[in-house]
Amino acid sequence: MKDLLNAGGLAVQPLFDFGSQRVAEAISTADFSLWRNDWFACGCRLLAEGALIYHRIRVEGGERIPRQGPALLLPKHCAYRDILVEGVALHRLTQRYATYVMKVGLSGFLEWAGGVKIVRPKDLRRIADRQQRRAQIRWARDKNEQTLNYLAWLYRQGEVVVSHPEGMRYQDQMGVMQKEIVDHLMWVEERWEMRVPIIPIGLEYESYSKPGSRVFFRVGEPMYTDNLTAEQLVAELGQRIGDLSGFQKKG
Repeated sequence: MKDLLNAGGLAVQPLFDFGSQRVAEAISTADFSLWRNDWFACGCRLLAEGALIYHRIRVEGGERIPRQGPALLLPKHCAYRDILVEGVALHRLTQRYATYVMKVGLSGFLEWAGGVKIVRPKDLRRIADRQQRRAQIRWARDKNEQTLNYLAWLYRQGEVVVSHPEGMRYQDQMGVMQKEIVDHLMWVEERWEMRVPIIPIGLEYESYSKPGSRVFFRVGEPMYTDNLTAEQLVAELGQRIGDLSGFQKKG
């Protein structure tokens, strides 16, 4: 999230502040069980398989997604159906289920299938009353702290995390890359001496409306945080995701 959120004149501390001492200590001591229900995730995947008869998924570079161990997948976000494509493709390639970072407004039942919610600054700016806004900000910090704790735990359990780094849908262009999920992973790697592959993924739809049209799921070479700043890494990831999504070709 942004370094400082100003919500209608009310300046607050960051909503995504894993660098604070309090959050760092909470992450270090947090212990969880898996929130995702794999039976429920399996049912959702089978429904998605049926829904995606509408499209023909074409995978390129699928061997680059690890069959075991932690990974952070960063796919292009074009449409709501992306998560169906991602879940189906991931299971076809690796027989694995993932945890998906999603906005707080989405339905809670998606958490059973692997969703975890993040509160974004723009989710709070709509609140006009200052007292209500302060209460919401406190709630948002607590919610995001819990999510950060859980994501750190997931990496340490060898789980796959999926996050759309643009933060919202952009069909015909790359949006502005958000670096918080990469910042968080870099902190986790340093804290627990881990090395987690970051995998850029491009999505390209031949058509959003034509039955039987192809959707290309292109997996790029894994990247690592070695000797790079978060800004450098995110810039390179954005370039790769755009290329994998066909924007270089279209340009």
